[in-house]
Order: sequence, then structure tokens, then C-alpha cells
Amino acid sequence: MNSYEKEAAVGGLVFLAVAGFVAGAIWLRGKTPGKDDIYVAYSDVATLKDASSVRISGAQVGRVDGISYVAPGKVIVGLKFDKHDHIQVTTGAKAVVTAVGVLGDYMIVFDPGTGAAVPRGDTIQGTMASGVMDKANALAEKAAETMSRIDAMLDTQVIADLRHTLRSADRMMTFLADTAHGPTSKLGPTLAGLQQATARFDTTLAGIDPRMLQSRLDSTMHSAGSAADRLAAMAARSDSLLARIQSGQGTMGKLISDTALYGDLRKTMQSMTDLLNDIRKNPGKVGVTVKIF
Repeated sequence: MNSYEKEAAVGGLVFLAVAGFVAGAIWLRGKTPGKDDIYVAYSDVATLKDASSVRISGAQVGRVDGISYVAPGKVIVGLKFDKHDHIQVTTGAKAVVTAVGVLGDYMIVFDPGTGAAVPRGDTIQGTMASGVMDKANALAEKAAETMSRIDAMLDTQVIADLRHTLRSADRMMTFLADTAHGPTSKLGPTLAGLQQATARFDTTLAGIDPRMLQSRLDSTMHSAGSAADRLAAMAARSDSLLARIQSGQGTMGKLISDTALYGDLRKTMQSMTDLLNDIRKNPGKVGVTVKIF
């Protein structure tokens, strides 16, 4: 192979590589060579993009093959169907730009319609689904609100306060970890004192004679039982005494049960009261008799 053939082969390879690159770029953008199947005129396409889905009855049948600006209020969108022989576009065809989800993606819902057939490459009028622009505006407002919140979070004063808080937290952790002057410095002596108290308690328990303690407990329980018996006997005697008094036995019983005694006492008290009142009123009325034997 001479040098001319080599150069031709290298040039051919370069041409093929460039052609492959261009074809790949066109494929990635959703474009294919050749004339589009149908063109749709819109007054506004929102954020519709090349290679956006074209669907009929929910099934994907093609894609957007290009978006061309013509004039304010007029944008031409080319549609290419995967199998254009199976789709017959008519004068009653509809192409509606519709939002997909809430992420700002759009697709075209296509309806071939009925009526006279439209030639391939002709232009029809498209529409925008109701509420699509409202969703776009709402999405834009949410994005603006999010950016405002982010700006508020990045405020210099907030950052300064955050740094001050972090420094304070760092100083607190340093103080807590200080074994010489921090709280941990008191932990060792506290544990040592607790160990000493535990050791003394253990020594006290070890010095107690279980038999002597049991004997003392038995004696205490016996004394408590005797005291309880005496209290029970005293309560029985009290009950007996009260029963005798209530039945009229003995002096107390007679005093309590004799109703005439109560009347006599009342009369005597009344007589003494009358006598004292009479003496206060007439002190000279009371005579004193002195007899000399």
C-alpha cells in the first residue's frame, strides 16, 4: 500500500468518525435525518424540549424532533412518529402540551382525529393544556421561595451566630474533658469516698454476730408479744368496766343510771344560785347568831 492509499484510508476513517459523532449527537438530541411527519404551531410551549415524548392514548408513538421560534406567540414544533405509516394525521388532529409530574417536564398528547388526511410535513395548530402555565408558575414560585430560604440560611449574621455556638460548644466539651479542673476531676474523689463507705459498711456487716442478732430479734418480738397481750387484757378489763357502768352496777353505774340524782343535783345547784343572788342583793338580811356558853 503506497502513501496515497494510506492517506486516503486515514481520511476515510476520520470522516467516518466525524459522521458517527455527528449522528450520535443528533441521536442524543432526539433528532433523526429526514423530514418530520407533522409540524405543530403553538403560541407557547413552556419548557418543552427536543426528544420530549409524544403519546397517543398513553402509549409513546414518537418524539419532538425540533423546536423553532418563528415570531412572538408562534413556535413551530416538529413531531416524528416511530411508525408514521400506522398514524394518519387528519384535519381534526389535536396536539396538546401537557405537564408530566411536578418536575417541570412536558410531553405532547396527540390525537390523530377524524376527517380528511393531512399530508406528511404539513402544519396543524396545537394547544396548551389548561393549568400547565399555572403549574409552571407555582413551580417557579416554590423555587424562588426555596432560594430565599437558602439566602436567609446563608445570612452573615446567622453564620456568625452558628460559629459562636460551635465555639461555645467546643469550650464546654474542653471543660468537661479537663481532668484537672473540670467535672471529671471530682469524679475520682467521689468514687474513692464511695468505695470507702462501701468498705465500712461491709466491715460493719461482717462484725455483726448473726446468732446474737437473731436472739435480740427474738427477745424483741417476745417483748412485743407480751406488750400486745397486756394491751389486750387491759382492753378486755376496760370493756368489762364499761359494761358494768352501763348496766348500773357500782357507784359510777348508779350515778350514770339514776335519773333522779341528776334532777336533785339540778335543784340543789339552782337553790344555791338563788341563795347567792339573794345575798348579793340583800347583804344585811343574813343574820349571824353568836352564842356564849
